[in-house]
Amino acid sequence: MQTNEQSVEELVYQYGIVPEYIEQHSGVWRIATNKGAFALKRINKEQAYPLFRNIHSLFQRGIKTVVPIYQTRQGYYFIESYSDAYYLMPWIEDNEERELDFKDSMMFKELAKLHNMTVQEKEYPEEEITAFYDRVSEEWTKEQQDLEKFVDVCEKKLYMSPFELQVCTYAHEISLAQKFSLQKLENWQEAVKETKKHRVAMTHGRVSFHHFVKDSEGRGYFISWERAKQAAPANDIISFYQRYLRTYPLFCDDCIDWFYEYQKGFSLQEYEKDLTLSYLSHPASFMQAVGQFQQPPNPNQRNAPSERELVKRIQGSYWLAKNIEYVAGRINQIEEQNKNKEAQTS
Repeated sequence: MQTNEQSVEELVYQYGIVPEYIEQHSGVWRIATNKGAFALKRINKEQAYPLFRNIHSLFQRGIKTVVPIYQTRQGYYFIESYSDAYYLMPWIEDNEERELDFKDSMMFKELAKLHNMTVQEKEYPEEEITAFYDRVSEEWTKEQQDLEKFVDVCEKKLYMSPFELQVCTYAHEISLAQKFSLQKLENWQEAVKETKKHRVAMTHGRVSFHHFVKDSEGRGYFISWERAKQAAPANDIISFYQRYLRTYPLFCDDCIDWFYEYQKGFSLQEYEKDLTLSYLSHPASFMQAVGQFQQPPNPNQRNAPSERELVKRIQGSYWLAKNIEYVAGRINQIEEQNKNKEAQTS
């Protein structure tokens, strides 16, 4: 369905709304009316039912940090077209424009509340834990070996390409990140094998300052729940940092403060912290770029990345790894200091 201003008017008419002014913000339309402002959002039709189920479940549990979805006059929560679905919710004005300019810790307090109110503890057989650990550690160890082989081949060349030179320049630091992530994964496995328990909660799936808004009274709300699901609570923390720190080089002390603000409301277990640091530190995007470079040319493939694009990708992936290194390293240092204090006082 081609969505223009006229079709938006037709859609919101089904809610009994008469627009006075319509403006588009990507896949969201702001509908100004004499009853206030509304947001009409377009999503993939396959996401519609899971989104409704998740939001309904959260409201049933008394979680208020979710922007409600309105029903049409016929009682439907979604209006479906051939491939898309549309839903209506209140428009909440948000003055924050840029992710890196946002310094408010409220989002992490509300995220901790969300996880705390939906957490469940599940038991896992030891063989499942072992199978998961073996699969992931084998995959990551192979990446280590592949990076070493790639560097060996490059260093034997008389002239390296720009991409090869960049990889060789960064390889040692990336290998340290790989070793750290594997060590933390091993720590997690040893701890979980004893407890055989794992916690899951309702996770947002794409935590971002762009998906958290505050109203005029200072209350915070999460929006864009299309990827919400039951999963390890740390998934939200990991995915947030991997997006937020994908930028120019910086030492993000705020990131450390946010982690411990979250800890006040929902304290991760020691094994959960190990798994968080393990996945957070794993340089997946760097190795993906190396893998893309090594793929043989395919004349049938459209839009294959050029070497210049891959150089840009490897540069960005390295900056991400270094930004994460600072955050993960400081959190690990604080945790080790806390353990030492506890050992001395016990």
